[in-house]
Amino acid sequence: MTAIHGTLDPVQLLRTIRASQQELVEIADRPTSGEAVAPIAPTMEQFLSGLRTAWREDEVRPTNKPKEKARRGRRRPNPFVTVTALLHEWFEAEPWRTSRELFERLQTEQPGVYPDGQLRTLQRRLKEWRREMAHKMVFGAEAAGETPERASVSSST
Repeated sequence: MTAIHGTLDPVQLLRTIRASQQELVEIADRPTSGEAVAPIAPTMEQFLSGLRTAWREDEVRPTNKPKEKARRGRRRPNPFVTVTALLHEWFEAEPWRTSRELFERLQTEQPGVYPDGQLRTLQRRLKEWRREMAHKMVFGAEAAGETPERASVSSST
């Protein structure tokens, strides 16, 4: 293995790769040996008869895309509006907790108020909070729209 390693030369390898690439370019640029068959233009009758059904095939250009529909806003009121601050405090104190753990803690503190079906809503909320926290960690508080004074006030509360 050591003997083979001693004979390896990265400069020679690069030279060989470039020579092979040049050969490929020359092959690709070479004209074909056979005569190319020119496309036959349709006659006027063929063209007009094709128009009768062409409209059914719809537009095929890649630039022709249907307009995107406007996104709809919230369809239901926020079920966590009264406990958002509390949930955010729990999240900031223990960011490693899963949304299920926070949701079960909320259900324990307020039994019967939050059914299991609202877990997904909380998962989306925590996903946003984690994204914001990661953005602050990477870019700092100023990039997240907070001044240093505001960041220190929000972290002390």
